[in-house]
Amino acid sequence: MALAAASVVEVRTAGNDTNGGGFVTGASGSNYSTADAKRTGTGVNDSTTDAVANGTTTITSATAAFTTAIIGNIIYLQGGTGGLAAGWYQVLTRPSATTITVDRNVAAGNTITMNIGGALASPGMSGGYGLVGGGRVWIKAGTYSITSATINISGGCPSYGVLVMIEGYENSRGDRGVAPVLQASGIATATLFTLGTNDSACVNVDVDGATLTAIRGFSCTVRNSFLFCTAANCTNSGFNLTSASTFAAYCRATGCTTTGAGFVGIAGGSFYGCVADQNSVPGFSGSGVYQQCIAAENSGATTDGFITAATHSQYFYCVSYGNGRDGFRTNTTDFRCMWCIAEGNSAGVGFIVSAGTGAGCYLFNCAGQSNSSNTSGTFLLGNTDFNTGAGSSSFFNDAAAGDFTLNNNTGDGASVQQIPEIFPYGGNGYPSLGALAPQVFARGIRLVGRGGITAGA
Repeated sequence: MALAAASVVEVRTAGNDTNGGGFVTGASGSNYSTADAKRTGTGVNDSTTDAVANGTTTITSATAAFTTAIIGNIIYLQGGTGGLAAGWYQVLTRPSATTITVDRNVAAGNTITMNIGGALASPGMSGGYGLVGGGRVWIKAGTYSITSATINISGGCPSYGVLVMIEGYENSRGDRGVAPVLQASGIATATLFTLGTNDSACVNVDVDGATLTAIRGFSCTVRNSFLFCTAANCTNSGFNLTSASTFAAYCRATGCTTTGAGFVGIAGGSFYGCVADQNSVPGFSGSGVYQQCIAAENSGATTDGFITAATHSQYFYCVSYGNGRDGFRTNTTDFRCMWCIAEGNSAGVGFIVSAGTGAGCYLFNCAGQSNSSNTSGTFLLGNTDFNTGAGSSSFFNDAAAGDFTLNNNTGDGASVQQIPEIFPYGGNGYPSLGALAPQVFARGIRLVGRGGITAGA
């Protein structure tokens, strides 16, 4: 046997990587993993050093004082007189106060250390915990130092090779408050967080590459989802997402340098409400479907807000502002921008087809101003309903401070608000250009100053 698919792991900065660390959802016992320390001195279900294994699934202890509350807890066993391989075991039954059974055979031995309860201390260890498909990992807010480039060890980089959901929380599970931060420390050439199995998800977890050498933030090559995650100060891309089935929403890449992009390697994934700002590499690089995404103030002579060399790139209600070169750039076919804004890309072009025939390249109801030029290259059907603004102000309330809601200035923000469109079913819709509507209509995301992304009003 193995740990149950419903196993849930807890990680806390004050935990210990030899604690029990987990509990099986739906089990009849009490969850002892949602505490920092293992159980000691409570009188029942206490951690001991006198556990005995007989080579089967039976564990005995003269002092642990087992009750039925132990059922469903995952315990850590190590050491003793036999050949035990240290690891985590799920408690299945409690026949008596001195006996429990676990999910698989334990090598025979005496004086085995048995740790009951308490959270793990490092996300890396949660990757090597032994979860099977369907498990879950909760990481409590705090800073976790990633001190080794090796995966799935204490202090190492978590890499999940089974179906799993990882979620950070601030005070209580599911609150999606302040996110935990996985911060690189004294390492190089590492990926801080990897999802490796289809349909896994990461929610409300941040990584910080600390501008160390060749540090990548998040990585996946299969069908995964990322929500409310931030990659900061990475030097080999913030998000490296190379599956056509990737989905990312409300994620941010900031402070990334050296090589790659804030979001890179995208091969047709879907991105909603993501922000790449203040990087010295491109904001978004690769093909995909982007909606209400923002690339802002990414510096460098060849740094674009959005760039792709692959076909089938679609941009809806996106903003590219104040980047080092172009706002939206492609050198291939099938490049479509609708209801997008390019502003303040003063050394480059707002929307550019840099090479090719322009096949499938199309602008509809977009806007641009304060770029070196608004459009360049071949758009086969021209620029339909393009808005150039007043040319002397801005479409936004305070883009320099990260507020991309549309202002009410005549000829600028007001000119791209509430534009009538006729929908096939006959109703009248009134979309606004860009990622965020006027403040009174704000929806989706809002980049608040430099403090991060929050849900819109």
